Amino acid sequence: MRAAWVLGALCLVFNASQLTTALPLFEIPNDYDLDGVACPLKPSYDAVCPQLCVTDLANCPSGLAATCATGLQFCGDGTCQESCEGIANICQCGDPSLAANYFACAAGQLINITHFDPTNKLTQARTLCGQAAGISNTDAINVWGTFDTPSIWAECPPLPEPYFNFTEPMWIAVWALMGAEAAILLFWYAYKHVREIRFNRLLAESVASGAINEKATTKLPSENDSTKEKSSSIQDINTGTSVNESERLHFRGYVTDYFGLFGFGSVVVVTLLFFVFIGIIVGDYYGTVTGVAFEVFLTSDLSSKIFCAVWHIAATWFCVVMLFRKTIRNYFRIESFPHTSPYVQVERRQAEVVFLEDDSKWLKKLREIEQRAVKRLGMDIVIETCPVHLTPNNLRYFEYECMRYVFNATSMRFEPYEFDLGSTNRKLQSWQDGLTSEEAHQRLGLLGSNLIKVYVPTVLMAIIQDYFAYYKMGLVQTGIILSAAFIRVILRLRAEHRIKEMAETETKVTVLRDGIWKEGVSSADLVPGDVFEVEQHSDVPCDCVLLSGAVVANESSLTGEAMPIRKFAIGVDDNDYEPNGSSKVNSLFAGTTIAQTMPTTVAGESVNRVRALTLRTGIASEKGMLIHKILFPAPVSFIFNEHLKVAISILLLWGGLAFSLAVYLMGRGNITSWFYGVFVISEIFSPLLPAAFTINQSVCATRLRRKKILCIDLPRINLSGKVRIFCFDKTGTLTREGLEFYGAVAHTTSAGFGERHENPSEIEQTLARGIATCHAVTKVGDQFIGNPVDIESFHAMKWELFPPADPLYLDTLISPVSSPAAGATSSPVHVLRRFEFVHARASQSVAVLDPITEHVHVYLKGSFERVKHLSRSSSVPADYDQKAAQYAQKGCYVLAMAHRDLGVLGKDIEMEDIKTMSRDALEQDSDFCGFILFRNMLKHDTTDAISQLKGGDTRVVMITGDTALTGIFIARQCGMISPNQQVLLGDAVNGSVMWHDVDSGERVNVDQCLEEDHREKHEKQIELAITGRAFELLIQREEIGKYLLHTRVFARMTPTDKVDCVQLHMEKGVTAMCGDGGNDCGALRAAHVGIALSEAEASIVSPFSTSNRSIMQCVELLKQGRSALATSFANFKFLIFYGECMAFWELSMFYFTVIAPQSSWITIDGFITTTMTLAITQAQPAAVLGPSRPTAKPIGAYTLGSVLGVIFINFWFLAAGVAWLFQQDWFICNQFDASAVDSAKWWLIGDNYEAELLVLIIMFQFFNNAAVVNFGSIYRQSWWRNYVLVFIWSAFFVSTSYLILADPNPYSCIFRINCGTAETLVELGYPEPNWTIDPYNSPIGHNVLPKAFRWKLWGYVLANSLATVLWERVVMQHFGKKYIIRRNKTNPPKDRILFKL
Repeated sequence: MRAAWVLGALCLVFNASQLTTALPLFEIPNDYDLDGVACPLKPSYDAVCPQLCVTDLANCPSGLAATCATGLQFCGDGTCQESCEGIANICQCGDPSLAANYFACAAGQLINITHFDPTNKLTQARTLCGQAAGISNTDAINVWGTFDTPSIWAECPPLPEPYFNFTEPMWIAVWALMGAEAAILLFWYAYKHVREIRFNRLLAESVASGAINEKATTKLPSENDSTKEKSSSIQDINTGTSVNESERLHFRGYVTDYFGLFGFGSVVVVTLLFFVFIGIIVGDYYGTVTGVAFEVFLTSDLSSKIFCAVWHIAATWFCVVMLFRKTIRNYFRIESFPHTSPYVQVERRQAEVVFLEDDSKWLKKLREIEQRAVKRLGMDIVIETCPVHLTPNNLRYFEYECMRYVFNATSMRFEPYEFDLGSTNRKLQSWQDGLTSEEAHQRLGLLGSNLIKVYVPTVLMAIIQDYFAYYKMGLVQTGIILSAAFIRVILRLRAEHRIKEMAETETKVTVLRDGIWKEGVSSADLVPGDVFEVEQHSDVPCDCVLLSGAVVANESSLTGEAMPIRKFAIGVDDNDYEPNGSSKVNSLFAGTTIAQTMPTTVAGESVNRVRALTLRTGIASEKGMLIHKILFPAPVSFIFNEHLKVAISILLLWGGLAFSLAVYLMGRGNITSWFYGVFVISEIFSPLLPAAFTINQSVCATRLRRKKILCIDLPRINLSGKVRIFCFDKTGTLTREGLEFYGAVAHTTSAGFGERHENPSEIEQTLARGIATCHAVTKVGDQFIGNPVDIESFHAMKWELFPPADPLYLDTLISPVSSPAAGATSSPVHVLRRFEFVHARASQSVAVLDPITEHVHVYLKGSFERVKHLSRSSSVPADYDQKAAQYAQKGCYVLAMAHRDLGVLGKDIEMEDIKTMSRDALEQDSDFCGFILFRNMLKHDTTDAISQLKGGDTRVVMITGDTALTGIFIARQCGMISPNQQVLLGDAVNGSVMWHDVDSGERVNVDQCLEEDHREKHEKQIELAITGRAFELLIQREEIGKYLLHTRVFARMTPTDKVDCVQLHMEKGVTAMCGDGGNDCGALRAAHVGIALSEAEASIVSPFSTSNRSIMQCVELLKQGRSALATSFANFKFLIFYGECMAFWELSMFYFTVIAPQSSWITIDGFITTTMTLAITQAQPAAVLGPSRPTAKPIGAYTLGSVLGVIFINFWFLAAGVAWLFQQDWFICNQFDASAVDSAKWWLIGDNYEAELLVLIIMFQFFNNAAVVNFGSIYRQSWWRNYVLVFIWSAFFVSTSYLILADPNPYSCIFRINCGTAETLVELGYPEPNWTIDPYNSPIGHNVLPKAFRWKLWGYVLANSLATVLWERVVMQHFGKKYIIRRNKTNPPKDRILFKL
């Protein structure tokens, strides 16, 4: 920690300043008392007398007689030794030619000076020493240098300071090394330039001609197979992710050169030598190099100057090396064409996304300056060097961000390799026979293994990485930074190990190779084109398509979808294969789990299997792309980071001023003052500032986990504290998971709409059979799997589901004994063909065989809008829309059913025709036959959660795929829309958006209605709802902006529409999205803050996921986010207070040339700062959401007011405390005077009243600052509910109060406060101490404050604490915050939009 580093370095500093003198600028210590009377001189005990030399030892005074005990010899230095060999005559002062006739009397004389005069100490010492020795006429004794008297004082003249002329062998070696390195670098620059001339010429020619030298390329072989349609090519895969955007990458090739290798080695050696050089300087100071201090660097002052010079040069060298650390290795290589080089440097320009970007001009200006510097230095380009390898076909490739790039001779670029397996179902089915081993081996070389390799560092390496992330801010506060890094590392490694386990999943699969099923093949060896068996209770190893059979897949870990989904084999037809569209029901995705398999018989095979064709492996799979986004996220900057740059700039300016003050106060610019200036800067510019947010985010992530909310992106925690708009899916999010079957309403051409019936026996036969069969429900054990709506309706019809009676059938279903229609018998029906529900089509269909009549019936089920569109117009009644709206307004989820009779199987239509018929052909010419109704019930806590969100100044919006009227009903039911508010619904009709009043049904002019409501825009009582078609139309016409913030319900929204809607809201403010996965995945990933209500513990569809499927978790997330943001700023302010208090404290000490005792530094840095920083994070979130959000701007008006106010108060209390001390009569003549003490004992120059008073005031300020920032009950619970902080604060309060008030005791003497030398304490009337006390380095021998002053001082520091508390709690949080909130609401900033809650 900082204390250790500072105190260690102070050894060097103070020994470099052995002649320190008092430097207060505005007074002379101990000159006059308060009454103008000269201060009495202080005693000095055991003062050492100068050596007395005489021409005849007989002339020595009796007290200094040259006599020794028996067996000892009297030596030339005035001491008695067994042998005087090697002991020179001290009277000659090292010069044998002078004072040769003088001899030393006995040495070691000590005297007590009752009135020590520091200004005349030499003359005073001679006089008193002579008198003590019995010399009557001390004036007759000259000082060394005048040799005309029989006796002299051997006060030898100071020897000339040793110095370097820097031509010594050691320095010649240093200059030689530096010169050699400079020569190596210059030679390499010239050599590299010459070697690259040819390459640069060829490169210019190739650019001009549009081609690259063919001699330097290798071509990709094409795969040919005469027996099947196969093709392979390198393609530009545009998936919208960074994985395959190779066009955005820039490649540069480099070739290793022996001279370059030598040059790079020299850089490494010089870097290490800097460490060695600095180590030798420090070791020489302590005498560990040769055994004698300053044996190498001669003197303390010279050693300090050399250390300072080397430190600056080394720091510059390290900065350059670190700045170019990604490219320095390639600088010492020769650049060449990437396709011929063993190393490829990949460059990618990476733009930073700023959340909550501030529109202030000065911040924009600073950002522009920063961006210019970043671009100038190339720091916006991400660089990585990748070694080039060869595939089995000798094609060159490298791996970058888990993706393999292969050289394409056609485009002359390295690109990801992808096999084109076909775009239609028929082409995919043509791969039924799998690959040969040779083909698989070749493809494995081109694509790499089906394994996403995730590098997870060791704990030690991770700590080093996190520690050196702060190298720019200085290598101070090591202990605290490592502690913060350790917390980060634990959470980081836990998350990375979880990702590694998920990414590096390897299983054994059965693969069709060379026409033979091979068991035990590693899933890592799968390549596109492989056919493998899908086994029950296994994980899907890659993205694939089912070629035969059916499965039930659990995709919750990938999509967050709670219910397992049934998947079917693709047909043998010419329909386009759309993995994320209509063919999603035929596709399996890597990382999902197979709950059940339903194999089918394949001709020529004895074992029935579920076959799947491998499409994408490794990082190219859906799972791989999601993991890639986690491993290589786009850089995101919170507005805090932007403001922090400004704050750092301000602190640097203040640090420069403080540095100048320290240099002036501590020696007017000598080397010692430079060290002091560095110390002050290190205090002001604390490297803990960025860690303040990180530590709190880690603590909050743990707290969220206890609430069953998992976070995989820690910076989003603080961002959640700024959410202004919260978007919700409806079904399964606001409402319960399952829908309740509410009955069916049949329609016939003759009778029109009938009554609603819930009893299946009362429902019209055709409609009832359609409800019972038109679904994808399957059974796994005793559990029904499928869409919850389908399961609910199937149960309601009371039919039974059986395995298919024939391989040509998909399912067999049997109606109940009590048949739906009179006269019907309990007979089976068989599902021949099924098209799953697709969100883009909003429908599903089945072809069902009735074995009794041999008729094949087609049933089409879907949204009532879609079914109306697909049904024959003659079958659609005139009141179709009105009837559907009637039920939707009652909160019903309305589906429609249509029917078509294909005729008799084998007569009117063949089985082959049914199996190959396209979806459009199957569903056309159907007749509408009725509505199916479900009730959508709210979750029990939805209304309360919506109320809390609105009360917390958060706008809530519904984005649903359901009908608009159902969405409006739910919005009113849960409180999104107030009961008395007018709701206008917009829908697309004939290419324009038509609006009508939901309650009256009248058509309206929406713009006119909004204008007639004269309230402010955010207070208008009109709510809008729009359908997906209207939404898309408004976007096309660029009119969505004026209606967006008036729209409460977005209905019939496709997954793409949901993403667009969320992104539009993100332009208005920080937007959160809550959904249950599935079709919400895109919106959850797009939002600033996404929370998935997923049963999977580690769903990666959004930054947050929770297994508690209640939207109260959204409220909890916002409460935790606001608390985290407020607490992060509390820690930020605490560390600012810490730095400023420390700076003022040090500057005050420097003024008096005092240093606080070691124990004070250790207590402040090692205990107060660390424990309080951690304790601040223990503040719990408020019980309810407050009416506002915490600030995200460190230099915003509120934060600046709080910070500057507390700093101002603390500074003036510190300054006034010093002024108050100078008004005490017991102090004014007992000031610290550096000339009167032994300054070499720097650790004891705190033995004075000045250092004591400063320590006591500042210690109270340090721990009280933590209490000040702990206030804030709007976002956090009351200050006293932070029990950890209250306990620690109380402990420091009691201990520091004890230091102030108590008489001398062992505890206070550890701090050198209210203590003194044992004899002095006895003289003052205190009991003799029974503990060890180092003698006080002070003329008066103690610093015990008068008891009355102690109580006054205690009251004074309490007043200081109270003043800062009142400022923060009353002035800022009560009056200031209310004023700012009121001002923002009445006169909002230009960049702030007021929302209708």
